[in-house]
Amino acid sequence: MRALALLLVPAALVAQAPAASAVRPPAAPPADLAGEEKTGGERLIEAAQTPGFAAERMADVALAFANSEASKLGGEYAIKLAQPPRVPRTLPGILSFEASHLSKMEPLGRFFVVLTIKVNGESVGMTRVDLDGSWVGTVLRARGGLVRQTVLTADKVEPSPFTGVPPPGFLTSIPEGQRLMRAVASGKILTRGDLEAIPLVQPGDKVRLTMTREALTISLDTTALSRAGLGDRIRLETPGGRKPLTAIVTGAGEARLL
Repeated sequence: MRALALLLVPAALVAQAPAASAVRPPAAPPADLAGEEKTGGERLIEAAQTPGFAAERMADVALAFANSEASKLGGEYAIKLAQPPRVPRTLPGILSFEASHLSKMEPLGRFFVVLTIKVNGESVGMTRVDLDGSWVGTVLRARGGLVRQTVLTADKVEPSPFTGVPPPGFLTSIPEGQRLMRAVASGKILTRGDLEAIPLVQPGDKVRLTMTREALTISLDTTALSRAGLGDRIRLETPGGRKPLTAIVTGAGEARLL
């Protein structure tokens, strides 16, 4: 009977996480359980509920879940424990943990994974595991101080290895049709917040507007009522039109009706 219990328990103790995160149950019960006469199954259940073993299981489930969610975002992430998990107290039984969700959309900086606590397969509460995440990749830094309205080109930026929490909107490639909207210091990590579209149309400019409906394409000359760059929305006045039209700038003096 004892041999049968030892064979069955490992499968029951696998955490609710990808196979790579499963932790084997201890080969033998802790020393403080050895002095008490109990069946093999009871002793393994208590061993699985000891703080060290449960904390390791919690950490494995949380890390596996966080890495799985990070893989959906693209790029590379390095995720580690921020601190050892606190082990909840539960009723006797087979203890397991199932990841629910992250506290952040993107696992950067300090965040946590919410876990469902289960005993004998039944949910008995919730807990959390605190983690720390970093993005690993190459960012673009300013090569020397750059003045306002500088158009970004390969000689104006420097690819730089980065590990940590980058600023929001950080650049990994040079966007088309953009220039600096403010001066930046040498070595600054460039972000989309530093940029503005290079104006291709100014108020009063003539703009060739194209409209496509199924197989029919119509073009007409309009007048710009605002300034806009590539991909920006622009308001256009048509000859004899009562209300301005809204279009997308597709090039210098060109736009496409939305």
